[in-house]
Amino acid sequence: MSSLNDLLLFLPAPLRAQAPVFLATVLCGLFIAVYTRNRASSLPVQANGIASAKANGKLELKYTFEQSAIGDVSARLASRKVKVAKLLVHPIKSCRGISVQEARFTRSGLAYDRRWCIIDSAHRIITARAMPKMVLITSTIIEDEENPENSRLDISFPPDSGCAPLSVPLCPSEELLETWERVEDLSVHSVTEIDGFITRPIDSSLPATLVSDTLSTYFNKPVHLAYKGPRLRPARPTLTNPELSVGVDYHDGYPLLMASNESFEAVRAMIERWVADQPDGKVGKDVPGHLKTLKIERFRPNIIFEGAGVPFAEDMWRGVVIHHGEGQQTQFALVSKCTRCMLPNVCPESGGRNMSVPSKPLMQFRTGLDPARLGDACFGCNAVPAHEGVVRVGDVVEVLEWADV
Repeated sequence: MSSLNDLLLFLPAPLRAQAPVFLATVLCGLFIAVYTRNRASSLPVQANGIASAKANGKLELKYTFEQSAIGDVSARLASRKVKVAKLLVHPIKSCRGISVQEARFTRSGLAYDRRWCIIDSAHRIITARAMPKMVLITSTIIEDEENPENSRLDISFPPDSGCAPLSVPLCPSEELLETWERVEDLSVHSVTEIDGFITRPIDSSLPATLVSDTLSTYFNKPVHLAYKGPRLRPARPTLTNPELSVGVDYHDGYPLLMASNESFEAVRAMIERWVADQPDGKVGKDVPGHLKTLKIERFRPNIIFEGAGVPFAEDMWRGVVIHHGEGQQTQFALVSKCTRCMLPNVCPESGGRNMSVPSKPLMQFRTGLDPARLGDACFGCNAVPAHEGVVRVGDVVEVLEWADV
């Protein structure tokens, strides 16, 4: 046959008329098949799959939850082996977190978590994504139960910064807040009209601008410390919780972030394999030497579980109960996966930022997990408590509902 037309002569007349549509359909089908096959080689198999650490499958590690492990995890849950291993509170958004043994919480999150943020002169909320040295700012919660007005947040800076420590009221009264400047147009990402108060030192004899002046010196530009105001900032509904109704402070999206030590260890192994597979000089400074000391704090979770025995079990949980002892318990809804930005690339100890780790290996092996943002890498789950309560390290975890698998 010398041409496509010669081939078409063998078709009945009705089919010849439809030949262009038929051929186009076949070609589109072939294109989709090839694209899907190539795409599958770079994404983890979902739910019960094994993700290859190389595109050709030479190395294999489990970077998603295996459905076959549900029985083992359920048995460990039933024997009360899954527990709260660590609690982290981050009083100032993007600054260093605090490890605590217990924490009160409301539906808006752990007490004092992301209650403050740092804003620039245009009232944009600053994060460590843009200013990595934020992670070197340390805060300490000092509660005075007998005299709550004396409760304070102590803020300290690196010794070589030249900035003196600060103390601000931990729970400023309404009367005190009336003396502070209120701003109502704070913004972060696409969220606007967030309110806050320009924070002053707890010692009223000190200059009112001392907090702003000290932070401005540290960042070498005009900034302020803002304390969350009373205006409700609603969290966005999710695909699994379309009628979600809860407020947050200066969180990126949701009241709590949950993760597990098993999942983090799997991510660390994934990163080590990925780094070892890269050409020299492609992963940036300091990465190989710091992998062994990589900590889960980079991902800024609030409640860290341990005991499931396998990684990423929390990816498949829709609801959990944390038992606090003495018959007290609280239910938490896991409303979505936490899609990751570049913030985990900032080292909490040094404030240095690497442009590859862990974001690139996460993008290679942990995408396609959140149905609303399939192209984003995920680690941890966003959660909402059903009511207020207390959570402690060592509390037992019960799973109320597993996702469909």
